[in-house]
Amino acid sequence: ATHNPHEQHGTNPLPEAQPDRFAMRLEIGYPAADYARPSLAAAGPHARRGAGHYPAPALDIPALHRLLAAVAATAVDPRVQDYLVRLARESRHRAEIATGVSPRGTIIWQRAAQARAFLDGRPFVTPVDIQEVARPVLGVRIGLEAAEANAAIDRLLADVEAPA
Repeated sequence: ATHNPHEQHGTNPLPEAQPDRFAMRLEIGYPAADYARPSLAAAGPHARRGAGHYPAPALDIPALHRLLAAVAATAVDPRVQDYLVRLARESRHRAEIATGVSPRGTIIWQRAAQARAFLDGRPFVTPVDIQEVARPVLGVRIGLEAAEANAAIDRLLADVEAPA
């Protein structure tokens, strides 16, 4: 994430406290070639415009709230929470990590792991869930560029023992 100062051209990195407000850093990339022509056709001079020409929402607000509640209800064993706390604490003491994981970041990390477990059809979080979401969750908050962040996160995960 960046911000565009009014007085300058281009973008600047966000101030230190602001990236922690984002849940994840995701790299989506460009769409596959199969989508290029339909995208161009939809933007062309003969494209239909106006109300009623948008796809239907994937889910409504009550359904979204039910999903959020189901994710929040996904169990996290105290040993898995202790593992998460140890990872966050260790991130704050590493010279290679510019900004350690904050308490807010730790909460978001747990919620992302709960979402992963939920999407995998499990009612509980495992240490593997914590590890699988580490890169996107920590990538936005440890103050490093993507490649450096991924390497630092991998070393952090390798150095902190996961519960059995």
